[in-house]
Amino acid sequence: MERVDNITDTALRAFRERYGDDEITKDAIFDYVYGVLHAPAYRDRFANDLSKALPRIPLAPEFDAFAKAGRELAELHVDYESGPEYPLEVQVPSGEKLGPEHCRIGHSKMRWLNGKSGLKISDRLTLAKIPSEAHDYVVNGRTPLEWLIDRYRVTTDTNSGIVNDPNGWFEDPLDLVRAFKRVVHLSVETVRIVASLPEPFAEAGEE
Repeated sequence: MERVDNITDTALRAFRERYGDDEITKDAIFDYVYGVLHAPAYRDRFANDLSKALPRIPLAPEFDAFAKAGRELAELHVDYESGPEYPLEVQVPSGEKLGPEHCRIGHSKMRWLNGKSGLKISDRLTLAKIPSEAHDYVVNGRTPLEWLIDRYRVTTDTNSGIVNDPNGWFEDPLDLVRAFKRVVHLSVETVRIVASLPEPFAEAGEE
């Protein structure tokens, strides 16, 4: 298999000249771009453009900071399905131990509790102690948790009668809880990394 880089030789030369560093690689530039795309100041300035045009990437004062953050974010986002789990509190009825029977999803949509610090999965399962940072990372208008909530519900297509049942998606029903824990970890860590990003623009008005 032949590798095809998304970074051109022209871009590589431009970055090396701008930062005076011939050790900069195409992979590092890719990471840099991913980091810049997450910078709040960048997203605010180009909010309208990002929805209808190719992004314009500034040459930020601190290349290494964005490359490092972009690499961490990419690893976090690509590997989240097997990544660390955030230590949410799992609540089941008193006297019961969490088991596959608690992880059955029904037709009813999951609902938030206590200002979104809790999530009622079903009558027999609730996830608690969800940190506020889990609601700060948004992807296409929704948080990762909101995407899961929307997806993990039994639905029936009106026209075909075909039933979409997420209960069959997991080899181990307890993986439902693990999925939520991993998405919370992803969200919290993304917010932490993004908060550490420096200013992406050298001066006001520079792009």
